[in-house]
Amino acid sequence: MNKENIELKEYLTRMNCRGCYNHCPLSNPICRRSKIFIDEAIEKFNNKLKK
Repeated sequence: MNKENIELKEYLTRMNCRGCYNHCPLSNPICRRSKIFIDEAIEKFNNKLKK
């Protein structure tokens, strides 16, 4: 695992899914609805890296 993947995993751990009442960390989602929130978080993470 490279440094960027570790940082992304940590970033996703700090973010919560809003897809259901569980509000799981995006690094370990339970429901299938989390995919859209994970994609959104990864996009934000990548945009921060570009700056």
